Parts: sequence; structure tokens; C-alpha cells
Amino acid sequence: MLIYWHHLLLASAIFGAISTESVLNADEPVCTSRYDYEYKVMKQLVNLDIHQDQSRDEIQNLKTELGKVTDALEQTSQTLRDLRSKFELLEEQGSSYHSGPTYIRWGRTTCPGNGSEIVYKGFAAGSHYSSRGGASTYLCLPEDPTWNRYEDKPQDSGKVWGAEYEFLYRNQQNFFGKDLGQQDVPCCVCSTSRTSVLMIPGRNLCYSGWTLEYDGYLTSGHDSHHATEFVCLDGHPEALKGGSKTNSNGKLFYFTEAQCDPLKCPPYVTGRELTCAVCSK
Repeated sequence: MLIYWHHLLLASAIFGAISTESVLNADEPVCTSRYDYEYKVMKQLVNLDIHQDQSRDEIQNLKTELGKVTDALEQTSQTLRDLRSKFELLEEQGSSYHSGPTYIRWGRTTCPGNGSEIVYKGFAAGSHYSSRGGASTYLCLPEDPTWNRYEDKPQDSGKVWGAEYEFLYRNQQNFFGKDLGQQDVPCCVCSTSRTSVLMIPGRNLCYSGWTLEYDGYLTSGHDSHHATEFVCLDGHPEALKGGSKTNSNGKLFYFTEAQCDPLKCPPYVTGRELTCAVCSK
């Protein structure tokens, strides 16, 4: 109501100051009385207020929408900055970032420094060499086992023994530069940044395009014992620190030799110790 009376007073002042013919739009009908003129002016002023209110609402709505768009752009910019930071971090890590396959390095506690990293180190183990059952494969047990439920007494089960070097009747200095007889065998699991790993028996060199992880001698259990698997023992093996030097047997590592007929000789030679290489690409 205050606005109405304000506009009415304003219309009266305008009416007193100027003539009806000079104020009214030429296209509009000429007012026939002062009341008609006041009504005409008030109508125009009210319409002007309505348009101004609508304009203010539209401007406020536009400001609100602009704020939402600005917030979304800022979030997007922050996401892009985070992704760029992660990408730069991965680039800086370079060869230390590993997502490729793993392999066991038998006889050693460290991995080669050629783009590979250690997953864990531990003890070579497996079923006893004389067991009729159990498992034929060699294991690399970690140094830090964890347990679930257990009973600390021997029962019917498969047994897992530690492993020993059994390089009998050979001059071990000739092969390794030291005597490893009856000593316990360490191992470690390595992860390489390359995508494929291959153990090549009978060679201590990789083929073209492959990277040598390590080389050594092809080993297994003895022919007179129960069958095992073939594994590549590092050519510079270590003895397990703190391990036993007595003949406790368990899982055993022997050299393997070529045996001609039907094995093709040459290139192989009967009685010659076979080499091996672990290669990646």
C-alpha cells in the first residue's frame, strides 16, 4: 500500500507539472479526466515495478546457475589436478613400478637388480625325498608364516621338510667356488616389470629379445627317489644362515645330467651337468 500511495503522489505531481497531452504517449488514447490520467500513470508505474521484480529474479536465478557451473568446473579442475599428480608419480617411480609375473630364485635371498623386486625370501622345502606320497614340487616357504587353527602334535598328514644341497661325489669348488654339501637351501620370490617369464633348461643364456633374470644349474631329486620337478638353482647359491650342516635329508637338490639315447647327442653329452636360465620379456 505504501508503494501504491507513493506512486499516486508521484502521479499527482506529474499531473500538476505538465499537461496531459505532453505526458501521454501519442499512440495511447487521450485521457478525458485527471482520474483517467492518474490511473494511466499508475498502471505504467506498476508495470514498471513488475518488470523490475522479474528482472531481479531472473538475474538472481542466473547468478545461482552460474555458481553451480563454477563449482562443477572447480571440482573438475581438482579431479584433473589429482589425476595429473598420480600420473607424474607413476612416471617418477619408473622401473620401481611392477605389475608383471613372479618367479622363484632358488638358492638365493635377493633378486637381480634388473627391473625386478623381491616379494619375499624364505626357505626351500617340500616332501621328504623318500615319501611315497606327498607332493613332488619344491616350495619356497616365507620366513614369516601366519597361522589359523592348529594342534601342535604330529598326526596323519602330508609333511613339509626343509631342503638340502646333495652335490655328492663332485668337486663343488669347481662349480660354485665353495662347498655346499648338506647345507640348507634358501630361496626368494621375485616380481619383474616385464610381462613374461620363462625357465630355459639346457642353456645359461637367454635368446635374443629376452632379459636374463638369473642363470645356474638344472636340479631335481635323485633318479632313485620319488619323482620331483625340475627347478633352476642359481649358479652362485647361498647356504641358509642358521641352517643345519648335518645330513638331515628332507627335500633334496641334485644336479641333473644329460643321458643320451634317446636324448639327442650331440648336441647333448651323456653325464654332463645341465645348465638353465630364467628369462623375462
